[in-house]
Amino acid sequence: MSNEEKIEIAEQRIIELKTLINHWKTSNISSRKSTLDFVEAILSERQSSKAA
Repeated sequence: MSNEEKIEIAEQRIIELKTLINHWKTSNISSRKSTLDFVEAILSERQSSKAA
């Protein structure tokens, strides 16, 4: 894996973690499953917009 690929993966992970943290700060959802579903929905939307 090249350094560019590692950087891209790390940047994506940072976005995922920031999204999760922001969700936790603003949400009253206590269920981990609900949180996971919410974060996955946001991430899939971001990936769809990147692909377009």
